[in-house]
Amino acid sequence: MARAPRPLVAVLGASGATGRAAARRLAATGRVRLRLGARDAGALAAPAAALGAEAVPVDAGDAEALAGFCAGAAVVVQCAGPSLRLTPVVLAAALAAGAHLVDPAGDLDPIPTGDRSVVLGTGVVPGLSGLLPRLLPPGARRLDLYVGGADRLTPAAAADVLLSVPPRYGLSRALWRDGGPVEAALAVQPAVSLPGFDGPVHAVPLLTAEAQRLAADTGVSQLRAYSVFPGPGLPDTLASAWASGDPLAHVDAVIAAADADVAAHGVAITLLASARYADGARRTLLRSTDSLALTGAFTALAVTDVLAGRVPPGLGRAAEVLDPVTTAARLSADPSVDELRY
Repeated sequence: MARAPRPLVAVLGASGATGRAAARRLAATGRVRLRLGARDAGALAAPAAALGAEAVPVDAGDAEALAGFCAGAAVVVQCAGPSLRLTPVVLAAALAAGAHLVDPAGDLDPIPTGDRSVVLGTGVVPGLSGLLPRLLPPGARRLDLYVGGADRLTPAAAADVLLSVPPRYGLSRALWRDGGPVEAALAVQPAVSLPGFDGPVHAVPLLTAEAQRLAADTGVSQLRAYSVFPGPGLPDTLASAWASGDPLAHVDAVIAAADADVAAHGVAITLLASARYADGARRTLLRSTDSLALTGAFTALAVTDVLAGRVPPGLGRAAEVLDPVTTAARLSADPSVDELRY
């Protein structure tokens, strides 16, 4: 009996750092065929040859080319940026082609997807930052989340950060208490020492939309969420950009601020969730010095789960639709993870 063909996964933005990382992890599974897409055909030649993939030049702004790129795919992986502007367009093309969609970033309001699965947030933030705390036992009285460190930003990633202007992405200085956000309740921690972080760090309170959903889902009485930086340089740059009225004009400044952190501290990302219970405390901790590879690994796991039918139809966030226990167990063996404790 002839073996059924492997499903086709089409990775858009495959010439970028995130797209390359996702494509490498997907190829390593040996379970899918790959189609790589990007505007620059020349940039696709080497990765396509190395991965045995089909290379298709495509611009997400060209509806006909995008439809052709999605045609025949079981899953479209949307890595082109900025995702806040491109994901709705790519999603429409994927659904029209009968494909599922996985987006490492992505932020969409609920929309009808028929019998297709749409998984958003298969990155470090959002994504693992919302999934790992779900490994903690239920019944916590208080949950503290610290996410960040030093990492480089691609132009697309910087644009996504700049377009995530509060309050769409989160509420500055807010905490979650007894079923809802309380604004202006927290202050910046300018030089705090935390487990898993190297040296004193700069912790900025930001109650993200992901953290709010986590609090509502788990029923925790109080939740505090912080974005963590080595120092005030990058958060100050972001605050100035958001206040300017034209945040995308500050892409280069944000990249430079992130690069300065990396030059001083090296690449290091930590996700820390600390829970307090009536009888003590528990925590989860993940450390990585390769956030791009980690995003690629998490994205590949999401694609695998979608193809296996383990993700229900509809639009969902990875932190909420992927099983945290099996996901953590699979990630713990990935070389992008330096430490994972839960």
